[in-house]
Amino acid sequence: MVLCAVFVLIALGWIVTGLRADSGELHEAPVVLVGPDVVTVPLVKQVNAVPGRPFSAGAVDSRAEAAKLLERGDVVAELDIDLSGTQDELRLTTAHRPALARAVQAEVERIEKTRGRTVVVAEPADRLEGRPLSWVTFATALAGFLLVCVVSLVWGPFARTLPRLLARLTALAALAVAADVVGLLLAGPAPAGERMLVGSVLAATVVAAGALTFACEIIGGLPGLLFAATVIVAGPVPLLLAGDRLLLADAWATGSGWTIAGAGESLLWAATGDGRGIAQPMVTIVGSGLLGLTVLVAMRWLVRVDVERPGALASVRSWRRNLGLVLASATCLTILATALTSALHSAAVPRPLASLASTTQCVPAGPVEDVDDLNRITRLRSEPALQGGDVGVSAHLSDGRSIWMFGDTLRDEKFSGAGFVRNSMLLVEPDCLQVVLPESGGAIIPDRKDGVGYWPMSVTTLDKPGYALVVVAAQRVRTTDSDDAFGFEALGPAIAQFVVPDGGVPQLIAVTDIGADDADTRRPMWGAAAAVSGEWLYLYGTAREPDPPLGTGFALHVARVDPDHVADPDRWTYWDGTGWNKRPGSSSELIPTADGVSQTLSVFERDGRWYAFSKSDEFLGDDLVFWTSSSPTGPFRAQPPVGTLPSGVARGELRYMPLAHPDILEEPGSVVVSYSRNSTDFGAVLRNPLLYRPKFIRVDLPDG
Repeated sequence: MVLCAVFVLIALGWIVTGLRADSGELHEAPVVLVGPDVVTVPLVKQVNAVPGRPFSAGAVDSRAEAAKLLERGDVVAELDIDLSGTQDELRLTTAHRPALARAVQAEVERIEKTRGRTVVVAEPADRLEGRPLSWVTFATALAGFLLVCVVSLVWGPFARTLPRLLARLTALAALAVAADVVGLLLAGPAPAGERMLVGSVLAATVVAAGALTFACEIIGGLPGLLFAATVIVAGPVPLLLAGDRLLLADAWATGSGWTIAGAGESLLWAATGDGRGIAQPMVTIVGSGLLGLTVLVAMRWLVRVDVERPGALASVRSWRRNLGLVLASATCLTILATALTSALHSAAVPRPLASLASTTQCVPAGPVEDVDDLNRITRLRSEPALQGGDVGVSAHLSDGRSIWMFGDTLRDEKFSGAGFVRNSMLLVEPDCLQVVLPESGGAIIPDRKDGVGYWPMSVTTLDKPGYALVVVAAQRVRTTDSDDAFGFEALGPAIAQFVVPDGGVPQLIAVTDIGADDADTRRPMWGAAAAVSGEWLYLYGTAREPDPPLGTGFALHVARVDPDHVADPDRWTYWDGTGWNKRPGSSSELIPTADGVSQTLSVFERDGRWYAFSKSDEFLGDDLVFWTSSSPTGPFRAQPPVGTLPSGVARGELRYMPLAHPDILEEPGSVVVSYSRNSTDFGAVLRNPLLYRPKFIRVDLPDG
């Protein structure tokens, strides 16, 4: 009886811990995202990084390919991403289970919500849709187990005579036939072949469960029968209450799959699909049945009970009494455990949602017709989320708006979010300025957990049907001395990608650090400037020796990549002076460090000619210079200065980082440029944030 109690406790522990560990959440459900690589690849990384890993996601760019994966059962769901609108379509596998379908839909809706999107579920064409197959196979396995219990109560634990052996086999066969009939009825209007297949699986489940129970009873007596109850009855209970194996943690998902009921369910889904994944459930069902039948037949001759022996009938009556007590106790405890775990299962805790960006209220800007209007806008102070900032790179969107990225951003003391962030975004449309804010109120490109932030260097846009992909190249920045204006170090480049629906709010989809953290300035800071031309995105990098002599600028290098794969540095190639190759260290200088460019600059094309615009000799230089070339790979040649921009360190008025805006107020022969302003007196900036805003001027393009 002690051994029986142990088996009961094991069964209860399996049920309770199985569902308590699960709490009804998905566990690595295979799904596929359908859409352009530039969107799906970063989304796959984010989906696979969700805490608890509800999905194991992949991506394809073809609906036909996704449909094949769905039909074969390689994935349980397909999400078609339509960025021309804000609604995506979810398709569930034709062999899906209702509980799994609900869980997948709920989790997809949660993830879509973080992007400001919704999802619609396409109707699956599943003949067996909604039928609780795990309960059906459990019922047939339970029927096989209970048949043995009834036979044992009536005739005792052994087939004492050949007629009794044949009676047991006949009873099991009759129950299998009944299960076959039930399967035919459940299959409904399915084709005859499929109906027969369903019936056969249920019949095999009955035989496997009954035969295995006979074997356990013969070999182990009451403990053997309790062992059979643990494996056949308690084993699949977590699967039953969860509704699907993908709603269980790994150990319980695997374990329930090797139970007879779990194997029967898997066999049904595999058999009604394309037959993939049929081996393991076949081994479980066929192996259990053959083992049980072999033991049942063999023990008829190996174990003989003399019915005439004194006490034999009393022994049978004692067996019946003990068996009844054990089964009654086990039934009560199982009901209690099921009720408890069902309650635990329903108390699922939602996963936290990622930050969703929104815009602030529109700040009326008035008409913008010339540079004076741009400078007038920079003096507006009615937006608390952006009181001051530097850098100010911009790009034009196909819907008529423009997007601006700023570096270290100062906010009003009344602002409810962070008062100072490493970057911010401004959305500009006719007569309206709106700051784009994440739900957290922090930087639009959030800091890493270790405090490293991102300074934007360049921004480019790629027009897609119904939306734009915005690529922001940034440098990773770590503070080394909070009391020193120059107390920072740049650790390498990063790529941030935003999706901007036409007329909608930009949403961050990925931030990818390029390379390991390394403050070595000899490694090009890729993305210091960027330009799209033809099928390529050109990323310009700046580099120089550490601790260079005063007045030394940066050398300019260039890499290129298919814009759809910008976040994958393995797809980048580098110009070595004669051609493109995969080795970053082979990139050649387009502009040398002597009289070189600033660390962040602008490169753009106008009327077939390429221009690099910067302050010569970096921060301590004075001259505003264009370098020109006939191609994006140079050679670039310096032209006479088009203006001066003294740094103003001695006066405490810092002027730095001149950048070109070729898409803003475009005029032949000239370009609008901006430069950043700041003060060495941070208190003065706090009192008057206008000291920390860009200034705009127009300069002529060189003739050479």
